[in-house]
Amino acid sequence: MERSEPGTRKTRFTQGASLMREDIVTPMHHHDEAQDALLVDVDGQTKHMTGCQADDYVTEKYDLPELTEVDHVDGGPTNVKRRHILAGAAAGFGALLTTTSVPRYSFAAPSGDGGSELLVCVFMRGGFDGLSAVVPLNDPAYYAARSTIAVRAEQTMPLDSTWGLNSHMKSLKPIWDAGEMAIIQGSGSPDVSRSHFTDQVTVERAAPASVRSGWLGRHLQTKSTNTGTFRGVAIGTSTVFSLTTNNLDTLAVSSIDEFDLRVWGGDDMKSRVRRALDEMYGGAGGEVQRCAQSAFNAASTLQQVRSSYPQTSSAGYPDSDWGRGLAEIARMAKAGVGMEVACIDIGDWDMHSGLGQAADEQAWFSRRARDFADGLAAFRKDLGDKWETTTIVTMSEFGRRVAENGSGGLDHGQGNTMFVMGGGVKGGRVLGTVPSLVESNLSLGDVPITLDYRQALSEIVSNRLGNKASVGEVFPGFTPGTPLGIV
Repeated sequence: MERSEPGTRKTRFTQGASLMREDIVTPMHHHDEAQDALLVDVDGQTKHMTGCQADDYVTEKYDLPELTEVDHVDGGPTNVKRRHILAGAAAGFGALLTTTSVPRYSFAAPSGDGGSELLVCVFMRGGFDGLSAVVPLNDPAYYAARSTIAVRAEQTMPLDSTWGLNSHMKSLKPIWDAGEMAIIQGSGSPDVSRSHFTDQVTVERAAPASVRSGWLGRHLQTKSTNTGTFRGVAIGTSTVFSLTTNNLDTLAVSSIDEFDLRVWGGDDMKSRVRRALDEMYGGAGGEVQRCAQSAFNAASTLQQVRSSYPQTSSAGYPDSDWGRGLAEIARMAKAGVGMEVACIDIGDWDMHSGLGQAADEQAWFSRRARDFADGLAAFRKDLGDKWETTTIVTMSEFGRRVAENGSGGLDHGQGNTMFVMGGGVKGGRVLGTVPSLVESNLSLGDVPITLDYRQALSEIVSNRLGNKASVGEVFPGFTPGTPLGIV
């Protein structure tokens, strides 16, 4: 934070300043958080910057609003956007609402009716290997290409005469048997580049590169004119690009139990701080007052969630960030806070070396697969009746190459596997097309992409989320093909 010369009474916040210029700044998530960056439009050229670099650039180049430049008049200021206030909140009252930023939950701005359908979008960051999860049991070329890490037939649970589910994902088998899980093979983005950074953005945008928003943000924007604090929720440690849109801003907090005023002292001190904040922002009018009130309303709502749905569950979630994140989604879903979309990441799939053998319980892929499957099985149990109106879809930036490398791992590939599950899913089927994995059938050594992943997403948006009329706006540049019939 920069302070002006004594006597001028102006205070300028520079931390987070770049996020106030979404017209030139786009946050990007890398599977390695140390490489998270911002794409900044500098004189017509796109440059990668760290948060501090982008803040410095924006602060130097643009005249950001000063606190004393906000006029407190009837109706409030007309030149201050909610994102400006949220940037200030990050340095002001918002800092009182949380004690830590990891894991972080981003709540889209204020809500009325959220509808009964819930979509949970799972991003498997790092490049998930679908062939280690859903195995082509009868393809000799698969076993020849992976002489040490292939998953043998006896290490799978047969799904049909062609495919077997890795035994470390056995928790998903009851969902499959109930006809509530479908698997889509050979899926991916036709614009795949094998770059984590580029392909994660591409997949979450689900539109031409000129579009500066995410597919879920566009869905929420076109589905309803109502805004809502809990319409879209992103769970994780980084910005979720898929929820990005001009009309839905996000507020980051640590967790349901941490989203509250955090002050030294007891309830009396908390009440005094709340009154002070009410006085500070309550008379501002316009966006200033509305944004502050939204934050307080969110805190009040989550206080009720904490009381009605304490952080204790007998569903059997794994003791991991993934398991805890799913448990938080379930708490909000059962509490009926108006959540329509929840995004959650499960990372650590970039297995260039040491992927391990399925016979080894502690192998890298074995551990990640169990965490993934056990978490989703617990989530289904925890939701109870809410499962009937919940749909889960998984995606990853790309798949892995067919042949293992010299380090017992797999390099970046193309075609991949998607899981779709939920009470309304027409499952018990493996869909999509993957040819025999002989070299002549591959795409530069990779599983070929035979199905645009947006086909599955578009059917979910149309048939489960009730937004069929806006599919063209949610997925600009994409024309749906023959329906998969998954929902």
